[in-house]
Amino acid sequence: MFMKYAVPFLRKKTDLIFVSRTLKIVGVGESRVETVLRDIIDTQTNPTIAPYAKLTEVALRITASAPEETAAQKLIAPVAKEIYNRLGQHIYGEDDECLAGVILAALERQDQTLAIAESCTGGLLTSAFVDVPGSSTVLLEGTVTYGNKAKTTRLGVSDEILTAHGAVSAQTAAAMAEGIARTSGACVGISTTGIAGPEGGTHDKPIGLVYIGLHIAGKGTQSKELRLIGDRNEIRAKAVVGALDLLRLEMRIHS
Repeated sequence: MFMKYAVPFLRKKTDLIFVSRTLKIVGVGESRVETVLRDIIDTQTNPTIAPYAKLTEVALRITASAPEETAAQKLIAPVAKEIYNRLGQHIYGEDDECLAGVILAALERQDQTLAIAESCTGGLLTSAFVDVPGSSTVLLEGTVTYGNKAKTTRLGVSDEILTAHGAVSAQTAAAMAEGIARTSGACVGISTTGIAGPEGGTHDKPIGLVYIGLHIAGKGTQSKELRLIGDRNEIRAKAVVGALDLLRLEMRIHS
């Protein structure tokens, strides 16, 4: 109803139209984005720039007004280019794109397959990919190996690693990623293990400590430590985005 009736009515009231382009940013917070772009924000006229912070990412909306869409896009283009120059790899996509969707599309272009082993995220990472239509062309499987026995029997994580380093460790995360890639036959294996709280933290391993494991065929295995804050659900959500962003950067997937 809005598009059919309201938009034509409103267009009769003005000679200008408004066009927006939204850049999707991950890996830096809203305050950092505003600091990097402060001079542009302070001097903005047309187009305008508006940052919107979410729990795990920042959306930067660039809006221009002009008599027609083409003219508005031309106003937006140099501003967007400068933002890309400043924020670089932190920009993962635009408009309706989501992080998991960008990754899946790139993996499909590269003829890569993916498998996931989760502990603390409990299926959320797999769900992020499954939410994208057509993900089955890339995603082979996702498992929730929550207990130590599951990590051992399903993924082949050795008792020696679990005894020496614990379930929440860089070594276990790496072994989980290797294990899921090996047992599924996927080119890429990614894993999560951590302490989401509200209990279970210690001085050495506090609540919010998360490790991401990543195995890429032909490139080897690595792990990344995250120190996250928030309640249980926030920590799990941030861990998912941390895993997605690590995969994106290591696969050299940039907007």
